[in-house]
Amino acid sequence: ITELKQRYRSAQVKAVIKVNAEKLQFNWLLGRDLVRKKAEERWGTGVVKQLSLDLRREFPDADGFSVSNLWYMKKWYCFYTQKEAVQKLQRAVGELERAKFMQNEGTLPSIFTSVPWGQHVDIITKCHSIQEALFYIRQVVDKGLSRPALQNCIKANLFSHQGKIVNNFTEK
Repeated sequence: ITELKQRYRSAQVKAVIKVNAEKLQFNWLLGRDLVRKKAEERWGTGVVKQLSLDLRREFPDADGFSVSNLWYMKKWYCFYTQKEAVQKLQRAVGELERAKFMQNEGTLPSIFTSVPWGQHVDIITKCHSIQEALFYIRQVVDKGLSRPALQNCIKANLFSHQGKIVNNFTEK
């Protein structure tokens, strides 16, 4: 029974991870759509507010459809699809992923699916460069940082201080 419980809990964790990845893919594509529609001027002012109302009406039990969250989706997409960002992402992701990302701008880099949405919002709203953002994404992925831990790292400016921490080791 212990083994069955462990397998079930493992399956639950895997399911949550897959659901998170799908939600992030949805957010990425919605951000892309907001960028495209605005650029093509097919949508007028107030469309984000109306979209938020429509989505919340259609999916009353779902969260994440506030006006501010929709704007974060657009900002998130824009942040990582700037020319400089794409070049940095190409270096950060593997060859297979790089090809997918460049061929289909709707493809979310897989490293992003390991980071919860709230942490993505913190990163894009508080980081000043793509290098800094990717540094914190890597910290979340590699060290399993919680959102409060990530916020503390950003507040302490770990990106700038990494490798510059005072220590008592001698250099050789």
